[in-house]
Amino acid sequence: MNEQDTNLLQFLRQCNFKKNNYNYLLTGVNGSEKFNLVREIIKAYFNDINDMNLDEPLSHPDVKYVSLPIYDKLSKRVGVLSDIDRLKFDYGFIDSLDSNKIGKEIVIDQIRELTDFLNLSSYFNHKFVIINTSDYLNREASAAILKTLEETNCNSVFFLITSELSKVSDTIISRCQRFNYKRNITSVDYKSYYDYYISTLPVELVNDEDVALSGLASIEDDLSSLSEKNTPALFFSDKWAEFDKLLLDYLYDLFSLLLKGKYLSDDTKEVYKHLQHKIKIDNSKVISILRILLQKKSEFLNLNVNKKLFFDDLLIVINNEL
Repeated sequence: MNEQDTNLLQFLRQCNFKKNNYNYLLTGVNGSEKFNLVREIIKAYFNDINDMNLDEPLSHPDVKYVSLPIYDKLSKRVGVLSDIDRLKFDYGFIDSLDSNKIGKEIVIDQIRELTDFLNLSSYFNHKFVIINTSDYLNREASAAILKTLEETNCNSVFFLITSELSKVSDTIISRCQRFNYKRNITSVDYKSYYDYYISTLPVELVNDEDVALSGLASIEDDLSSLSEKNTPALFFSDKWAEFDKLLLDYLYDLFSLLLKGKYLSDDTKEVYKHLQHKIKIDNSKVISILRILLQKKSEFLNLNVNKKLFFDDLLIVINNEL
């Protein structure tokens, strides 16, 4: 039995759709697995329970899919991101689609539209709402979805997908049942931190020909050169700026791994030793760099930044700590 089937079976053991309402919060690492699991759950509901032959559940009128909004040149909302485009946006590979702008938040108007959807009679017993992902709900949308979860009268199943539980409000968490998507863990001999990091990315991104990842392989050498004071910090500026938000995630995970050190699993201990050999740094400076990266990630997401100046500043600050 593969990973997806195992998670599907576990979910269906917990939920038989006999109750009127279910609110599920699906947690786990960022990727398409949770969304694909939701699709399989809804397919099982229609096909196995209601004897249909439905291949694409999102096309059914009893299913409402909510994700980051897409705006045209007149700032009119014209659609929402598909899951694969959401992943590309999450990792900084796209910020527009066909000249249309991608919104950075799920907004309250999207949640208000759920009221009209839920007030319509369902074809079967339940209606389904997918929020992909709850990490992007803004404050007003979070308050609105909380009210919807509490006051919905029709039979409904809510799937709130999240990769960063800390971004979901405690009140929403308290109204939902948690289901954690479990990945199959395999033992791998990683040759470098780059190999390890690539293994943590969604396979959809790794296999996408339009997504360039190979340049990340030299970031360890850049950091090593900076730590040994062999190269001026701004020498790497143009290259670092090309990676956008992905590099911030890459660096944050790299320094987090350095901080964990001896507490790592056997698979990643060798990666830690490899990094420790290349980057000479003590834990106090690692912590300082992690704080800087958290601040920079927040700035990058919430401000309109000049990428060249942003990464120039990041290089200078990290170089000073190294």
